[in-house]
Amino acid sequence: MKKFVSFKALSVLFILLSFTFSIISCRDDDDKPKTNPDALKIEDVNGDYTGKAVISKGTVNGETNVIFSAQKNIINFTEFPMKEIIASVISDPVKAGQALTAIGKVKYELNYTSALNKEKKEVELTFSPKELTLQVPIEGVSKKVVVTFVPTKKGVFTKGKTQNLNFELEATKITVEGTAVNPYDKIKYNFPMLKKLP
Repeated sequence: MKKFVSFKALSVLFILLSFTFSIISCRDDDDKPKTNPDALKIEDVNGDYTGKAVISKGTVNGETNVIFSAQKNIINFTEFPMKEIIASVISDPVKAGQALTAIGKVKYELNYTSALNKEKKEVELTFSPKELTLQVPIEGVSKKVVVTFVPTKKGVFTKGKTQNLNFELEATKITVEGTAVNPYDKIKYNFPMLKKLP
């Protein structure tokens, strides 16, 4: 009977010690700061995007499908929307269409820097656009066309049920062989884009 009592006492002691250690262990876990795997990071901007760009020239508005990727502080367009730019250089719609076909897909890289906003709920992008230079067939002659872009506001990346990147650019000036196109209506590009998830 004595052996049974001491075994019973030993078992109760073991259970009490186990319970005490588990409570202390849980309390230690509560004291550690928790990391949120869904917390917004600057790197979240990286990826492929798709959507419709809203393009305004004077009083005319239009939309076109756009795809681009963001990686290492560069937005890379494999096919930048050129219709309004070419129409600014070539007024005849038929000849402008022929020029668009002749130049094909125009690539454009848009540099940016990014930072989390104060609330850490958005990534803000500050753009440093380069000029877009291309050769355009105008009246049978290939001419150098240079487009100057200016950001109209900071870009914003948000992450929720969807991941979105919104930004705007304005083509403020176009030159042909060094001469500014005049008269010229500025072209405004609004990109409300949706990130494609893997």
